[in-house]
Amino acid sequence: MKLKKVMSMAMAAAMVLGMTATAEASEGTEASAETAAEATEAAGENASQTVSPLDLLAPEVDETEAVFRVCTYYGGDNTVFADYAAEKIKEKYPNVTLEFETYPSDGGQTIKTRAATGDLPEILMVDSGTISVLAESGSIIPLDEYIEKFRLADYYNDSIMQNTLYAPDGHMYHFQIGSISPILWYYNNELFEENNIKVPENYDELLAAVKAFREKDIIPMAMFGKEPWPLGAFFDSFAVKEVPGGCYALSKGEVKASDEGIQKAVGKIEELIQAGIFQDGVTNTDFDTASALFKEGKAAMMLNGSWYTGDVIEPMAGKVDIMAAYPTADAGSEAVNEFCMTGGGDTNGMAVTASAKAPELSAKIAFLFGYYREAAQYQAKGLVTTPLKSDDLTLDNELDPISQKLLGVVNEYTYDTKFLHTLPNTKFATIFTEEMQKFLVGESAADFTANLDKAIEKTVEK
Repeated sequence: MKLKKVMSMAMAAAMVLGMTATAEASEGTEASAETAAEATEAAGENASQTVSPLDLLAPEVDETEAVFRVCTYYGGDNTVFADYAAEKIKEKYPNVTLEFETYPSDGGQTIKTRAATGDLPEILMVDSGTISVLAESGSIIPLDEYIEKFRLADYYNDSIMQNTLYAPDGHMYHFQIGSISPILWYYNNELFEENNIKVPENYDELLAAVKAFREKDIIPMAMFGKEPWPLGAFFDSFAVKEVPGGCYALSKGEVKASDEGIQKAVGKIEELIQAGIFQDGVTNTDFDTASALFKEGKAAMMLNGSWYTGDVIEPMAGKVDIMAAYPTADAGSEAVNEFCMTGGGDTNGMAVTASAKAPELSAKIAFLFGYYREAAQYQAKGLVTTPLKSDDLTLDNELDPISQKLLGVVNEYTYDTKFLHTLPNTKFATIFTEEMQKFLVGESAADFTANLDKAIEKTVEK
């Protein structure tokens, strides 16, 4: 892993924070103020050069040793990225040391327990499963003031700023790590070409492709319907063309399943189910089984998140591609909500806890850690759905063809719906999952609609 070239945006990020570091550490001297002014001028002259941010910043005058406990992803590639971020922070803050704790994979239960006993590290990774609980208990502090102070809009892409920066209570508590991942329709281009079937761009062409593959005993789409979120994502692939909020809008009672737009989506889904779009036993199929059907050429299409690209690009050896937009709109209406997607991101990132003795310095470390970690991951893995603006980031290797294609459209994607498993209305999400599974195996559209409307009436708070 190279990670030797410091990106110009990372230089700017460190510069913004560094200009205020002296004032926080101690009373700034006249000399340090002059040095800061000189650094600002130098930044303008050298913005295009590859230099260390440290060369452009006023030196730190506080020699107090500071140790920050940081609970985040750690292990495997995550260790490399975290250690790289720690090294970059050490360059800026020589007296700061990060001690990592591995974030427990137990749905946030350990974190919630530690919060109840006041045993949280100064910097902590949070997500939608923990952020509200920790915010309500005062275990993490609001970071709203740093949106402008750290010029976050200069570093995070628009999708992050609009979709994942704020918690349900309207405040910001974290600096983003992790990407916004669109749900994509992958397809086996060899199967389409060999069978002279057009890659669909609208619903009429999709229905024709499904029927044509069925006639040739090829599964049109592999689906792991045993899991809830793919069911919601498939539904939303149709719903967002009419109602961008999809399942999320239903879960809030903003629309009903019986409304015209949702009914249009339901009707298309029912027609495809009856045409045999999925494999037999779809509701009992797990991810590994569905993925094997797709990779082995037994299924022509598969729905999954953009993270799936790395799993299929090598084993399918040039036979895999993605549809940049869902082929679910009416013919002639392809441009309507063309890039309205399902999937998206999570309020996932580095928070500052109430145990932090120097909240502003902690906020700077948390932001820089998240930024450098994501920059390193982008550079090493070509993760085009990075939360960062990537124009000035570098890559170790060329992007694969799918990532190149995605890079051309990902900034146009919008997300008004949510993953089914992240819906705040968990009761509705549970009922929706059950109804979708029944719908896939024969429940009528009328019953599906009626049961969803009942679920909305039952679960949405008045």
